[in-house]
Order: sequence, then C-alpha cells, then structure tokens
Amino acid sequence: MPADLDDLFTTLSRQADAIPLAGVEHARRRGRQRRARGLAALAAAAVVLVIAGTGLALNRPHTTPEPLLPATDPARLRGLAPVGEPLRIAEGRMWNNTRIAGERVIGFSSDGNGGHETVALDARTGATLWRITGRESYYRGVATTSTVVMLLRELASQSEAVLEPTARILEFHDAVTGEKTWELPHTDHDRFVLHEDVLVRLIGETTVIEGYDLATGRKLWTAPPGHTPGDTSSLVPAPPRLISGMRVEADGGDDADGTTWALGGPDTADAIPYTDDRLVDMSRSGKVTIRDIRTGEVRSTASGRPNAEHLLAYEGTVYTQVRVGDLIGVASLDRILYQYREEDSWSYAAHFPCGRDRLCVIEDRPITEERSESRIVLIDAKSGKVLRTTGAVPRHGENSMRAGRILTSGTGQKATTLYDENGAARYSDYGVGGFVDDGNALSMSQDAGDRRFTVRGVSTVDYQKVELGVIPEISGRCDWNEEILTCPTGRELGIWRFNR
Repeated sequence: MPADLDDLFTTLSRQADAIPLAGVEHARRRGRQRRARGLAALAAAAVVLVIAGTGLALNRPHTTPEPLLPATDPARLRGLAPVGEPLRIAEGRMWNNTRIAGERVIGFSSDGNGGHETVALDARTGATLWRITGRESYYRGVATTSTVVMLLRELASQSEAVLEPTARILEFHDAVTGEKTWELPHTDHDRFVLHEDVLVRLIGETTVIEGYDLATGRKLWTAPPGHTPGDTSSLVPAPPRLISGMRVEADGGDDADGTTWALGGPDTADAIPYTDDRLVDMSRSGKVTIRDIRTGEVRSTASGRPNAEHLLAYEGTVYTQVRVGDLIGVASLDRILYQYREEDSWSYAAHFPCGRDRLCVIEDRPITEERSESRIVLIDAKSGKVLRTTGAVPRHGENSMRAGRILTSGTGQKATTLYDENGAARYSDYGVGGFVDDGNALSMSQDAGDRRFTVRGVSTVDYQKVELGVIPEISGRCDWNEEILTCPTGRELGIWRFNR
C-alpha cells in the first residue's frame, strides 16, 4: 500500500483514541477531548447533548483554494450549499436522526419520556411539509424508503436478563402526507427483510414467513413453518430458520445483516431497502429456498451447510456463517471459503460480500492490551482462493461496496478507508462516511478542535479529496444520497446540497 496510508494505519493502531492536530500541545489536548465526544455521538443516535449554543454554529463556506482536479464521471463533488434554513426544535430537545425518503428529509426526535416528534422537510427547499407526534409509548427511531416512513414503538421496557420477547409495533406512514396507513405488531424475536415495495417478516415463535404490501399492509403471501430438525450439536444454537434479501451491485448499500436488522434498531442504523425481487430462505438443516419476494413463489432450491448462524446474499451467491468444529467459518453453498484456526494469531472479526463472487473477511490481532491491528482478506468466492490481504484500520462500524470498490467506516474508532477494485487501500482519514455514488465517497471528521465537522468528498476514480465545507457538531446519524446531505446537529436539522 502507499507509504502515507501505511503510516496512517500505524498511527491509528497506536493512538486509537487520539487524533493529531496542528498547533501547540494545549490545542491538541482540547481537540482530542472534544473529538472523542463528538464522534461517539455518531455511534449513538440518542446521545443527550445539552450544551449551550449547540447547533447555533452557521455553515461557513470553504475558503481554502481548491485543487484543480479533472472532471470525472459521475461528476466529482466540489462543495456544499445549505438548503433553506435549519429546522430548530424546542429548547431542551435535540434531533436524534435524519433519513431521506424520496424528495423528503425526515427528522426524528425522541423526548425522553417515550414520545417523539417526526417532521418531513422538502429536500429542495427545506420547507416543513408535515409533522406528527406520539406519546403512547417508547419510540425508538425512524426508517424510510422512497415512499414510506416507518416508526418503531416498543411497548414496554425490559431487563437485559429477561429472554422473553419484547412487544413492539411498526407504524407505517405515507412519506408524502405523513398519514398513518397501517401498523404491524411484532416482537424483537421477529426478523424482517425490507424491500422497496414489500416487507417480509419471519415470525420468531413459529418460523412462519409473511409478505406484506409495504404501502397498504395487505398480506401478499405466507410460507409455512420451517421446523426442520437438522444437526443441533453446535455449541452455539443455530436459528431454526434464516431469511435474507438479495443485495445487488446497483444497490450500492452498506452490508447489513441479511435481515434488515436496522428495523430493530433504527436509532443507530439505516434500513436500506433491497431492490432485487429474490428472497433467500434457509432452514436449520441447510436447505436453501429462493422465493419471489412479491408472491412467495418458490423459484429454486439448493443445499447448504446445516446449523448456519448468519445468512446474507449478494449477486446470486449465498453466504453463511457456520461452525467448523467449534470455530467460526464462512461458507458458500458448495465450499468453506474461510476458516478461523485456533492457533492463528489473527482472529475473525467480520465478513461481507465485497463484489461479484468476492468475499471480504476482516481479521484482528492484539499487539498490546491497548492496541490491535487489522487486515482485510479478499477471497474468490468460486474457488476459495485468497486474492489479496491488505492492512486495515482497526475499527468497528460499517462496510460498503460499490462498483467493485470497498469502503470501511468505523463508528467507534474514527476512521474511513477506501479500497480499489483490487483490494488495495487508496485513501484513509479520521472521519466517518460512505459512498455517495459510483464516483464519490463522503467522509466527515472533526479536525479543528471546535466541535464542527469538516465534510470531504473523495473521488473513487483518482482517490483525490476535496474539502466540501464545514457543518455544526453532529448529534445523531446523518443520511445522504447523490444530491443531498442531511444531519441532526443538536437543536437544528440541516440539509445541504452537493455542488459538482
């Protein structure tokens, strides 16, 4: 990898909680303290941030001369422009999350007593379109598609020691009007796959699968229980049934759990709907059934390894996390692609599909009690051959893939890294972010020690960065698409349009 990235990985490994700043030591010390607090807010959308003046900082235009960079396709990000005026919330409250639903930005705020305030803004003007509030019970967060806004209610708090299912309700609202269209009672033992037009539910207690029209709530189909006994000798009990959507390259989204786990925790995760119409259903015995997600009709079946603990699918390939003996392995339907060996110094941390017929595994190993290092192992999913092993920034966060490129962004350890089609690290910084489109990535970091975030665009063509602008301190999870960036910034909800 390039020498500058190698140096950055070394620095991050040694100083996971420190971000170097220019200037005197006093400024460095203040910057480290403030930055640690600010980036922690990105990992916890409900951070209580009661600081005088939070959100009052105005967006300041970038004044440093920008590099003369060639045009690219898609067009390179070159700046940020505020859309309308930030939406302020009442004193003592803060915005927890923002989501994009078509031409609307959805802001969510919980009030600490179980209620919520959810507001829709016009993404082109910033004007308020509709507002709903609820006081019935504890609202955990909001998720969106281009046409639907979903609010998660938890009907009762529950001790972590209690294993009984927790009752919940998903409320569905029309993104254009805010009108409530239907609701779905369920428990936290259920699993969901979110499609642009269909919601699939795996009922935890019965393993029955149901498909619903996302807009109306009409039940479209039902698949019978999947109680195939299978081998239960694994030390870690395998779920009796697993479901996953089929992620495709055109989605360009984060690698989520095969089930849209963000619907169980929308306060900290973004539910990215699947666009492909294939649903993968796997029994404990290893039988894999591919269904039409709109009708439930069986398209094909295949056999995999029994007792899978995790399932996800990408571009026609099904990946499962399994036990090989008592150790972790990752398999396709016809072979073990990765196997952790107890005598290895490197240990398994995570895996995700990172291209057509390619699997990436993140491994960690300790250096000292306080330091660790990481690497990404790129595997050919057809042959099982290791194609490349690349040093990586130690992190725990999200992984994205788009047009053959990989982006890892750590919510807890403050680093975003962009890899090219061959798995080579080409850019890294101390921010958090993700892909904007096939030609651009986004990274946001606290650099100046004043709580504000510097937003950068990084070309996936030549890996050059451009400073897009500065926004106030973020108080929850942001969202973005090819056109806009929206973030909760304390008492304000901001929208910015990308200049190209």
